[in-house]
Amino acid sequence: MVHKSIRRSLLYVPGNSEKMIEKSLKIEADSIILDLEDAVSLTEKSNARKLVKKHIGSFKEINKEVMIRINDITTRDGILDLEAVVEEQPNTIIIPKAYEHAIQTADVLIKALEIRFDIQDFEVNIIPLLETSYSIANAFSILSASERISGVQFGAEDLTNELGIERTSEGKEVAYARNVIVHAGNACKIDILDTPFTDIGDKQNMIKDTSYAKSIGFTGKTCIHPSQVEIVNDVFTPKAEEIEKARELLRVFEKAKNSGEGVCMFEGKMIDNPIAERAKKLVAKGEAVGY
Repeated sequence: MVHKSIRRSLLYVPGNSEKMIEKSLKIEADSIILDLEDAVSLTEKSNARKLVKKHIGSFKEINKEVMIRINDITTRDGILDLEAVVEEQPNTIIIPKAYEHAIQTADVLIKALEIRFDIQDFEVNIIPLLETSYSIANAFSILSASERISGVQFGAEDLTNELGIERTSEGKEVAYARNVIVHAGNACKIDILDTPFTDIGDKQNMIKDTSYAKSIGFTGKTCIHPSQVEIVNDVFTPKAEEIEKARELLRVFEKAKNSGEGVCMFEGKMIDNPIAERAKKLVAKGEAVGY
């Protein structure tokens, strides 16, 4: 499934905090992730489920993508999460600790609930959260497990915890995992969403980490604090001058093609089809944010 809206910034919001859920309605994140998993203690799971179910419609009313991160789909909480939220038609369900069977199980359960609640002309998306060594080693297989999959998200905290290594601001310890996810996601033609930067007060390294993620192929980044949203949006939003340059490049290239030439020169550089395709993607991103 191809999701039509742009996903640059995705903000996690604890599902058991009505105050934070209501505040997030006014935050300029492209997507809001109402979290029923890690941000919610065991004693708060039931309350969080009710709050999230209650508020899904508020995000849909303002045309903001609302995602729900459920608990492990093989647990009672995970199944109850799905049963509670699918009726309200959230845009996307995030599957934690994703592997093939978990995705396929979620797909079947969502379909059953869509039938049960007579949901027509709407289909809930799935985003697998890759945060284990198994999921990195089997990324493409997992991302091919359901036609509902519209994106992939990386979870560095759980991965480094499983490996027993320190999570650093430099991120060298997760470089391999990031690259695997980028290539698997790109092969499946879905959104590729980076792990949150957890040091909320370190703006300089937040910018550096986000810029690095973009440079290797991520298309967006998850956030854990509203202050991170503006940084992520800025990094993943093409600048107006970049868009105009890409449009001019395409005009020159098209003119060359119409003259029977496969390549041309633009600003001293040779332009061929792959470079022109890259420019087309940049223009499309610009148009998605209003350029």
